Amino acid sequence: MLAIVLALGASLGWGVSDFLGGLKSRTLPVLSVLLISQTTALILLTLIAATRAAAPPDASTLGYAAIAGLGELAGIAALYRGLSVGKMSIVAPVAATAPAVPLLIGMAGGQIPGPLQFTGLALAMLGLAATSYRSGKTAATASSTLPSILYGLLAAAGFGIFFHTMHNAGEGDVGWALLTARLTSVLALAAVIIVKRHRVRVPTTDLPILAAIGALVIVADFLYTTASTLGLVSVAAVLASLHTIVTIALARIVLKERLERPQQIGIAISLIGVLAISAG
Repeated sequence: MLAIVLALGASLGWGVSDFLGGLKSRTLPVLSVLLISQTTALILLTLIAATRAAAPPDASTLGYAAIAGLGELAGIAALYRGLSVGKMSIVAPVAATAPAVPLLIGMAGGQIPGPLQFTGLALAMLGLAATSYRSGKTAATASSTLPSILYGLLAAAGFGIFFHTMHNAGEGDVGWALLTARLTSVLALAAVIIVKRHRVRVPTTDLPILAAIGALVIVADFLYTTASTLGLVSVAAVLASLHTIVTIALARIVLKERLERPQQIGIAISLIGVLAISAG
């Protein structure tokens, strides 16, 4: 029961941070949003690690954490970009198919899923097809749908890798796993900024919100990692992926986004598929 509560808490934290990050990425460069939020998270985790004084786990565990950090960074970057140029109500549910990634990784390793999980995969794909529906009424609607789906799929891949590897890293020590993942992501982000010669310029009025995004992310990461070690990782991943509902709700309330009926049906089918993958 505790694992379920923690995973749902992670979904709330990620949902709010995703919405705020996507919203800020409409007025600020994505790299700037990522740098401030990720650096804030790293500073907070470093302070926490200093007070814990726990011994680091073995190198393989830290390696999983590093891969998790890169996966999450890629997922967040794709999500923020998608939320900034597309429709939040499409990007978010497509990204929610992330739990399918650990399932596919397991299949590649010889783990054969049951009929219900296969059904879940089929429903998720069917839902994506329905979500991509374009009536052709307006050029703006047509041009925003495809990027929304593509960025959503990239985000799903990144988050799926995070779900799979962070569970393994969390088995060693949750604190060290989170710190290693965040340090890796910040270093990778800094390298990209240097290579692209991106100049980070953020108005001081935006700094509190960007810092809050970073704080929400590490809280959600901690809740998910703990939940995945207490219960089944498949269940924790699916429940945490319900952050899409939070993002969709905020987009509907704040941005007044509307979807056509086939897209609404597609989103519902995708979420049912995600739940079927977990139940299997």
